[in-house]
Amino acid sequence: MWCETLPYDALAALAPPLVRGRIELLLAVRPWQLDEIGPLVDRLRGEGVYVGLWPMLADDDGRWASVASCAKFLAFADAVLARAPLADELVVDLEPPFATLARWKAGRPTWRRAPGEAYAIARTQYRLAIQRWHLTHRVTTAILPMLALEGSGQWLQQLIGTPVSDLPVDAHSMMAYTSLFEGWSGGFIGRRRAELSLAACARLARTRFGDRAALSLGTVGTGAFGDEPAYRDAAELARDVAIARAAGITELAVFDLGGIVRRGPIEPWFAAFGE
Repeated sequence: MWCETLPYDALAALAPPLVRGRIELLLAVRPWQLDEIGPLVDRLRGEGVYVGLWPMLADDDGRWASVASCAKFLAFADAVLARAPLADELVVDLEPPFATLARWKAGRPTWRRAPGEAYAIARTQYRLAIQRWHLTHRVTTAILPMLALEGSGQWLQQLIGTPVSDLPVDAHSMMAYTSLFEGWSGGFIGRRRAELSLAACARLARTRFGDRAALSLGTVGTGAFGDEPAYRDAAELARDVAIARAAGITELAVFDLGGIVRRGPIEPWFAAFGE
């Protein structure tokens, strides 16, 4: 379960239901949280919670991993693992820089294909870092759903500046958020079409990544932009889980724990995710 919007001091109380539900935590870490992350991971691991760390830069530095943010992201991820070596997993969230996605969301998309040499250098640097991290931790990615359309090659990865397919990770989690498919479509996509889009993402991810294909479902609450459309109720999450599993995807994540807590009670959402 992704956790980006919940304050760290609220997590301790959630350790028991996470353990009972056998839910693994994928916890965002921002630069200003470095001093807190080590003690928090130690405490949660002591309670029996599986903890994956999800490093994110400051927004002005791009927030997510990409060709443009490569050097800063790798340095920050190393710092996160140095502070919290007992974590179980590291997530590399591969998306274009925050400012670029903000323009896309506002209807002003810009496409700046990463120069071939810069793309190749960043791809190699990410690959080498993941090989190193993989010696001690599980490593996964979060990737954009549009990559399901790529088919083969890396033309779309280079276009958006996010090298993915060569990375030696345990799983690629495609962010197939039906609430965003529907809510950001301007009325073109209803709930039924959003479900069909999720099923298509699942099938294409399986075709491209095989057993490493995973899906992120959602959203239950807002995220980086603060106004993301969300599920109407927990039944929609349960339906998405069923669609993903029917397509053969066994590794699922939901965005996010903070939204579940704010919408409460948490039990229907945990049950929907675990069905």
